[in-house]
Amino acid sequence: MNDLFSRNIYPRSQLRNVVEFFGPQWFGSTMGTGALGVALSLVAAHFHLAIVDTLATAIVALTIGLTLVFAIPWTLRILQYPDRVWADLTHPIRGQFYPTMPITLIVIGIGIHRTMGGLLGPAVERLVLTGLFVAGSLGIFGFGLLLVTIMFANDEVGIGHGVFAWYIPPVSHLVIPLLGLLLVESTYAGTTTGQLLFMVSMMALGVGGFMFLFFGSIVLHRYAYESLPREKLAPTFVIGLAPTAVLVIAVGRLIGALRAGAGFGLSAEPVIAALKLLATVLWGFSAWWFLLTLAVVSFYVLDRTHPFFFTWWAYTFPLGAFAISTAVMHHLFGLAAFAFVLAGVTALLAVLWTITAAFTTRMILRGHAFTPE
Repeated sequence: MNDLFSRNIYPRSQLRNVVEFFGPQWFGSTMGTGALGVALSLVAAHFHLAIVDTLATAIVALTIGLTLVFAIPWTLRILQYPDRVWADLTHPIRGQFYPTMPITLIVIGIGIHRTMGGLLGPAVERLVLTGLFVAGSLGIFGFGLLLVTIMFANDEVGIGHGVFAWYIPPVSHLVIPLLGLLLVESTYAGTTTGQLLFMVSMMALGVGGFMFLFFGSIVLHRYAYESLPREKLAPTFVIGLAPTAVLVIAVGRLIGALRAGAGFGLSAEPVIAALKLLATVLWGFSAWWFLLTLAVVSFYVLDRTHPFFFTWWAYTFPLGAFAISTAVMHHLFGLAAFAFVLAGVTALLAVLWTITAAFTTRMILRGHAFTPE
């Protein structure tokens, strides 16, 4: 009788734990998975690899599936455990991961355009991508305002809490133009809707760009004057790679939108040379930060420890953004070296993604994934 009772209660208890302890960091995995899909599609296009293109489509489809699944406990937790949600929102580090959900929507939109546009048809693709842009942008702007306000009003936040996860709420606005300007270029050029998307994208670029500079100085101050964060937070260092990599992609999208006709009397040709130079400067910083990340992670591995934590997913999206930005540089300048860097970084990303996904699956199967932190 006791065994039967345990079998009946255990699944319900496990399900309750999933909802109660489904933290905001889970959408970091979908961000990285979607970025991998886009990077693989670019490698497939550059090197004419049909099997890699098929894999890219499968990875984007997986991202969509995981996002739909994750949205269930994510939403139920808000309704059933608002105290847990508020505790996360006001936590100096955990709360910073809430925007990963709307960021995922933007990444999915880009992935669909890269891998599934021909399958959906122009009308359906336009509807889906526009919906993802609206939902993702509202979420990013909303969480950005909320979390930065909470941070400024929270007297418990100290210098020691400053890690690169702080970039996510304010700097995530840089992701908005990647889909917004893509829609202008591919669908809405010369229309009122296109002008609206262009303005929203440029405003988001301004918010994310300036907040990258402001929060960057705060976080680097912490890293210079405090000891390095504990091993669990070591992967967040690579997040410093993402802003300039995303800005390179945004510059590429801006050139495309201006050439397609963004409106407002703006012309592409007078500014293209300057934008290419800007992209080079930004990509150079990303490449330098990539090497710096390797050095810092090596320090953790050799001088401290670097066991698996769910935070390993922080490695994936920034590496994906760097790979995609390298593809943009190849498109802008036509240098073959960029294509090989794209392939190398994407290969590294694929290996890290596979290892992290395997460890995460093991963590879930062992019942360690949804527990109090």
